[in-house]
Amino acid sequence: MSSTLKDHNPGGKRRATLVDVARLAAVGLGTASRVFNDNPNVNVETVRRVHEAANLLGYQRNAVARNLRMRRSAAIGIIVPHIGGPFMDNCIRAAQAVIRAQKYVSVLAFSNDDRETEIEEIDYLLQRQIDGILIVPAQGGSTNQMDSRLLSGTPIVAFDQPLSWLKADEVLVSNRSGMEMATHHLIEHGHKRITCVKISRNVYTLHARLEGYRRAMRSAQLEPDIAELGPSGEGALEVVDCWLKSKKPPTAIVTMNEITSIEILLALASRNVQIPQQLAIVAFDDVQLGPMLRSPLTVVRQPATDIGHLGATLLMKRVVEKSTDAPRRTLLNTELVLRESCGCRKS
Repeated sequence: MSSTLKDHNPGGKRRATLVDVARLAAVGLGTASRVFNDNPNVNVETVRRVHEAANLLGYQRNAVARNLRMRRSAAIGIIVPHIGGPFMDNCIRAAQAVIRAQKYVSVLAFSNDDRETEIEEIDYLLQRQIDGILIVPAQGGSTNQMDSRLLSGTPIVAFDQPLSWLKADEVLVSNRSGMEMATHHLIEHGHKRITCVKISRNVYTLHARLEGYRRAMRSAQLEPDIAELGPSGEGALEVVDCWLKSKKPPTAIVTMNEITSIEILLALASRNVQIPQQLAIVAFDDVQLGPMLRSPLTVVRQPATDIGHLGATLLMKRVVEKSTDAPRRTLLNTELVLRESCGCRKS
């Protein structure tokens, strides 16, 4: 190939086009286009010449214009309330691995668990021809305006929280049975005064966990006892002080999520409460430093990697394979990870 960019682009100032590449490779424009679209019907030698010409010319495809013509962006939107702790981080990482394996990129957005912010983020993504959306829905009711937008054909899959305003694939965790399992474990240790520490948020996962705790207590003919913290875990120290002043304080607690676990553990540490000697604990969700505490934290672990992987797989099936299967809800099991905070001895 003896031609140079200067031959086809005097002065070297004009940006090389696909026409330049085709001319230098001595092929038709349609053939050059098929090479860049990975058409399998182009012979190997032609593919080599076209790519060599593109490299010599410094040719760069205008992916934005191409995607607009095709009404696709090769991008997937991921909308979550916030990153939070290891659970959400692992969900997102697993989802991104699936998305990248399909040669798509991901665009991460945060709703801050606010319905209006969530609508704005979805609207932004749809305006930019996003190919699909993986979402942890914000708390709140339905929005008819958003229903019609999403029903226009953009695939959407929910994980962690269900979608109340649209029928779509959902990947959820067996929250109720997970908390029931945690509470039963403390009952098996002989505890009768077991308090559930909840947080004042109107969220599906927390409602399900609370129901699991209540079912376990009632099945053992024990009286449920609920301690409530503020939306961000406020009031933990006051709750602990109330326990310490009580004539019949709880001998064990279950915490509802990472926030309640962290805030209660900090409050207990500030009052020098010994775990599990004075108070046994089982937490829902692994806390990042939980295994490294003086009494490592027994937890109900969610399969975060499986959630993110399956959610993204279901979405990419609809995006890439154009699947029209009926939406389905998948429930994944939790795992009780026994450490020492519940009273189990170190193995």
